[in-house]
Amino acid sequence: MTLLSPAERSYLRDSLTASPIIRPDSRTPHQFRPIEAKTSFLSSSNGSARVRLIDGSECIVSVKAKVVDLASVSNLVEVDIDVDSFRDDSNFVTNLKFHILNSLANFPSTVLKLTTKYGYKLFIDVIVTSHSSYPLTLISLATYLALKTARLPKLVSEVNDEEIAEQPTFADDWAESTLIQDLLDAPFQPPVLITLGIIGNNIIFDPSIEEEQIIDNSLVIGFYNGRVITPINTISLSSISNGVNSIVLVKALELGNKYGGMVVKALDTLIEQDIDDENIF
Repeated sequence: MTLLSPAERSYLRDSLTASPIIRPDSRTPHQFRPIEAKTSFLSSSNGSARVRLIDGSECIVSVKAKVVDLASVSNLVEVDIDVDSFRDDSNFVTNLKFHILNSLANFPSTVLKLTTKYGYKLFIDVIVTSHSSYPLTLISLATYLALKTARLPKLVSEVNDEEIAEQPTFADDWAESTLIQDLLDAPFQPPVLITLGIIGNNIIFDPSIEEEQIIDNSLVIGFYNGRVITPINTISLSSISNGVNSIVLVKALELGNKYGGMVVKALDTLIEQDIDDENIF
């Protein structure tokens, strides 16, 4: 990480507290950094995604489904996160895992239940190969893409297995597998976590590493089902910590509700474009 000099910090702070906000990379306040994404590229996974940012940050997510005895597990979604240069038990990695797991509390687990005895358990493995700024939003975007494109094998055995000892059996043809979306009556949109930077009374989306060094505070908001959801968390990304006043908090919620849907739409468009590219050959 390149630390800003006092003069650079002062100049950048003046720019970010100005009206209108002037960001060092010319983005608008609610604009994300450009990303490059690829889905369904890991043949051994039920779903996968790779997301790269323009600054070189990269995250790979794999989703694997395993048949389990429902009576033997307490949850059907498990997350593991590996960040380059950080221990798995470090506070940094633990907090990232907490936020991702917490956001998936709304996951429609009923679609994972195969029979009265058995169901799928999803193992979401995240690898952050490189990052400059706080990688939570990067991880969340990649997780969204991997879950949206995850496919589950078609069940061909009996659903009611209360009196049957054998495990479920599935169709051999992967072409008969189904997206999680197809198993639901409603649209399937996993929650997306958005990192907001607060500078004075101004709010910026997806702060860069330079912006993180001078912001007063940061918020992590989740967007799900067309609106911002709780919990809303504060995180400290710089040496400054001035708290969040109620006016700025309300403004953050309004911006999240206004632009969160655009983020989801952009991700869905990435998936459609990726599918179209594969269909060319």
